[in-house]
Amino acid sequence: MKKIKRIFKKVKSMLRSSWYIHYYYSSDLDGNAILLDSKNGKDLGGNILRLAQELSGNPVYSDYKLYFSSNKDRKSQLKNTLELYNITNAKIVKEAGYRHYKLLAKAKYLITDTSFPMEFVKKEGQIITNTWHGTPLKKMGKDVDNQAYSMGNVQKSLLLSDYLLYPSDYMRNIMINAYCMDNLYKGKILCSGYPRNSVFFYPEEGVLLRAKLNMADKKVFAYMPTWRGVVGKVETEAQVLEVQNYLLQMDEMLCDDELLLVRLHPFVAKAIDYNKFQHICAFPDGYDPYDILNMVDCLITDYSSVFFDFSNTGKKIVLFVYDKEQYLDDRGIYVQLDSFPFPQVQNVTELVKELRKPKNYDDTEFRKIYCQYDRKNVAQIVCKHIILNEKVLEEETVINNGKDNVLIYCGVLAKNGLTTAFLNLLENIDHTKRNYFVTFVKSSYRKDPLQVKLLPSWAGIVPITGFFGRTPFEVLATVLYFRKKKKNRWIVKYVDRYYSREFKKNYGESDYKYVIHYSGYGEKTLTLFQNAPGKNIVFVHNDMVKELELKTNQHEHTVKRAYAEYFKVVPVTTDIYEPTFELGNNSNNICIVNNCHDYQGIIRKSNQKIIFDERTISTVSKEELENILDNTEKKFITIGRFSFEKGHQMLLNAFDKYYELNKEGYLIIIGGYGQLYDETLQYAQNLKSKNHIIIIRFMSNPMPVLRKCDLFILSSLYEGLGLVILEADTLGLPVISTDIPGPRGFVKEYGGYLVPPSVDGIYNGLIAFDRGEVPVMNVDYKRYNEHSIEQFETLFNEN
Repeated sequence: MKKIKRIFKKVKSMLRSSWYIHYYYSSDLDGNAILLDSKNGKDLGGNILRLAQELSGNPVYSDYKLYFSSNKDRKSQLKNTLELYNITNAKIVKEAGYRHYKLLAKAKYLITDTSFPMEFVKKEGQIITNTWHGTPLKKMGKDVDNQAYSMGNVQKSLLLSDYLLYPSDYMRNIMINAYCMDNLYKGKILCSGYPRNSVFFYPEEGVLLRAKLNMADKKVFAYMPTWRGVVGKVETEAQVLEVQNYLLQMDEMLCDDELLLVRLHPFVAKAIDYNKFQHICAFPDGYDPYDILNMVDCLITDYSSVFFDFSNTGKKIVLFVYDKEQYLDDRGIYVQLDSFPFPQVQNVTELVKELRKPKNYDDTEFRKIYCQYDRKNVAQIVCKHIILNEKVLEEETVINNGKDNVLIYCGVLAKNGLTTAFLNLLENIDHTKRNYFVTFVKSSYRKDPLQVKLLPSWAGIVPITGFFGRTPFEVLATVLYFRKKKKNRWIVKYVDRYYSREFKKNYGESDYKYVIHYSGYGEKTLTLFQNAPGKNIVFVHNDMVKELELKTNQHEHTVKRAYAEYFKVVPVTTDIYEPTFELGNNSNNICIVNNCHDYQGIIRKSNQKIIFDERTISTVSKEELENILDNTEKKFITIGRFSFEKGHQMLLNAFDKYYELNKEGYLIIIGGYGQLYDETLQYAQNLKSKNHIIIIRFMSNPMPVLRKCDLFILSSLYEGLGLVILEADTLGLPVISTDIPGPRGFVKEYGGYLVPPSVDGIYNGLIAFDRGEVPVMNVDYKRYNEHSIEQFETLFNEN
């Protein structure tokens, strides 16, 4: 049954996407259609409501048709809001439903305060306005270490907008920086003030509403705390109990002429029973929260951005920050609360006492900074500007330094040589020559979101949400192409149509002159960059002929097309030129760029203490390993993932043969991910030398172990370069490498020691080491890196 439901869901999604894509390609824009979306159909309030009031109430816009997206369980609520605020000529469409997707493709004007469905691709001629939904106090986007990987859909929605509305320079600057918009955003910024904040410039309307709600004879306070949670991790039980406890205490302390109106996050609000309170109730139904705020005497909040907006009233604000230390540890903020003029309290007694005091602080400077552009009639001004195209507001642009934009796909940043090579490249390139943006697929970082922190702070990031929305023809073509390995003109046509649209969907209106597929792996992303409008470049880190023969992680059609048609194809060593040429049959686009080497970082890491991480699994304890490294017996080491091409079984057999002859020595194998870990462990246990074999799965820093060993062995059957050879040489270890394309050229050039890729070859190398015949290469890595960067710079030559 679950399988049937899953299939049905996929089919329904495909049909809905097909409906959207059909209109995307075949329909003209409706110049009078305006689609408005508040919080992805969960609401109709804030900036969207105020713009809708203007568009409905002003006869200038009588020819326009308004459409509002709505979640299925919010339709009646949205309908009531439309009636209460007298918004006519408006229709409600189901969020992510067929009519909604049709409008996403046909409506000329799209206005949102969040983001669009992941299938959305901006159509030529559409005018998109993004108002966002509040001045940020809490960190956002790239500034949130454990959430930066997931900012892609919001970033995309901002980047493809024609207009972004902001109430202050403070907010504008934060949003641009947090979502890496410098040199990418091509639209206009309107520092217009927020439409929703205009209500605070009409205090008389607040007085009228208060009388209408029979609250004129009371002191009315509003409590609007922030939600203490993370999207996707709804843990509300503790919050409910905590809030409920505070409300009970306050209810007992408030007088009969005092009333507390409460608005909580929906996840918490639905669990609170207001019937048990005498002096506390929820915000009145139907009204926009800012209309209610306009009538109260004082706002109580904590870390919510609502206090920026409410300060326009000039009324008192109290920060109830009972969990200040804990909250700020979990989530960083841009400005310290102590720099604000508002009084802070940490318990209910202090709070009630503060509520009964008159406003005793000056917030003039605060309002100048954070409410800089708020004013009356913002909705009227903004609608004139974006709908009637009357340029009544000053348009600003973000920084564009005129340099070329370079987009680099890095893969998953797993702990392997490819990641090391990528980070070394970023460490060495002159990033002032161009604007570099690193891109990756969001789902790849879900398990380890802090991997993004490995990237240098100067690099912009552009996460993408993945691949969504195919027509039946595109589904058929991609299945035939990737799974069945079929290829003809019809298949390629629809594969390319899909991925060219996906590139536009994910990267929007931004101009990237060069797109670099650095990892070189992954048929989807290779095809995505195959269809990029910029000049595409792909790096080759391994003998891909061997990869195609022996492994299933590559797709032959994709690799051959990429190597034949990309602007530049970049083997990282001369040794893999031939297999690269064999697959692409195009010598004109092949350029050799050697990997850079962080030799100074390797030396620093090698001087640190040996640490076993939480993920470390070892056949010996850390103390036992340290004792072995300190004894006089020879220590041979290899570092590489537990996979077939690393030749670990061959190495184990060679060491077992060596140990049988000498009865001394240790072999240390350190690996990260890889499917053959268990098999390697079991294989080693059957050898005579098993007590002298140490197998370690995952060390974040294996360099202190490497430094204390006597010989490094690269036992691979096929390889790219094998950066760990350079790491071993940096630490003064002699190196034995199998004589295979990849490491061969480097080892030969610098006087290392090559052996046949066999048990006897490695065994004879160990014997040669005992005889003192394996030298240390002692490469000049400063000059080596300079040459690598010179090679890298040639990739941007136009010929």
